[in-house]
Amino acid sequence: MGLRSAGVDSGTYSVDIVAIEESDGGFRVVYEEAIPRMLVVKNPGIIVERLSMLVRENNVSSIAVSSGYGVPLKRAQETGREEIRAATFIHRGDEERGLRILGLRRAMELLAESDLPVWFTPGVVQLPTVPEWRKLNKIDMGTSDKVYSAAAALREEVEDRGTPVEEADIIVLEVGYAYTAALALESGRIVDGIGGTAGFTGYMGAGAWDSEVAYLAAFIEPGFSKERLFEGGAAALLGGGWPPPPPEEVAERAARGDERARLVIEALAEAAAKDVLALLASVRPRRVYVTGRWWRVEAFRRALGEKLAPLLSRLGAEATGLGYRGTAKEAALGAALIANGLAGGRYEWIVETLRLRESRGTVFDHIVVGGLSERARRYYGLQR
Repeated sequence: MGLRSAGVDSGTYSVDIVAIEESDGGFRVVYEEAIPRMLVVKNPGIIVERLSMLVRENNVSSIAVSSGYGVPLKRAQETGREEIRAATFIHRGDEERGLRILGLRRAMELLAESDLPVWFTPGVVQLPTVPEWRKLNKIDMGTSDKVYSAAAALREEVEDRGTPVEEADIIVLEVGYAYTAALALESGRIVDGIGGTAGFTGYMGAGAWDSEVAYLAAFIEPGFSKERLFEGGAAALLGGGWPPPPPEEVAERAARGDERARLVIEALAEAAAKDVLALLASVRPRRVYVTGRWWRVEAFRRALGEKLAPLLSRLGAEATGLGYRGTAKEAALGAALIANGLAGGRYEWIVETLRLRESRGTVFDHIVVGGLSERARRYYGLQR
């Protein structure tokens, strides 16, 4: 039996787990599961239970776990409570409201208290491969799970398509249930990123706010909740209740002639294409790998393709999905690949190429507005 590793992707709709085993020429999936996020919110210990089972019954020796906005690469047991709070940061009012991110925070705390072979991993803003000027006033250049999606795409580009890693220039676009995010990789290294709360419109989330709207919120609704970041997306065009329906239902409604549903798909595809186009200033890609729940919806794939194909064809590039088609999302597979590399397995080259071991700092380090960086680090008891 080859080396076994696992990865966990904490998404808005589900928390996904994938375990893989090294095999001749690659890997094979030995376990996959998508756990509804609300189950994790109610019982964060379910993650510890599942991972304990994988270690005990499936001989998994290394696990990478989605770590919110990110912490510099380290064992879970070596991660301070302050770092976990900062990686899942919300203000006291939201803590009292019991926001869903508290489920991830508690799961991370339980893993830090366990003896499981778990690694917490960085977000894009903590990677040394992103130039300093691109980090200016950024927190969300891509959360830790977006790095996982990049790892899965990088493996496919190099291992399956035979591209030398030094020529692996790609964009990874994730269109999820809540947000849309995109990363630029040059020579296999992440050099730029547009996080879900910093880019164009997502399905649930509005993406980047007009600064005037942020100013309006600051005095109309002081101490406004982070739940606001899950509002104002393309789903608002449906004019219905909250949370919005799953992507498959939206596509079915559009196929039956529902004009609002059609507009949701149009808006989401256009916004995703704009994320890609923004990153063309940072990399000239061979391919754009698209991941996330919406990529599994044919109507969205078609709409996005219509917008991207004429533009990418001028570069000799194409948009494509990953070969992995499982119960879990692609990011969970990428996490399992990273875990394999951290254990010294076949995919150590992914860890080295992404330079995860050199990740540094806090997610607040690059904010230069109003002394917010220092105040945030002081609030969480963090050292630069």
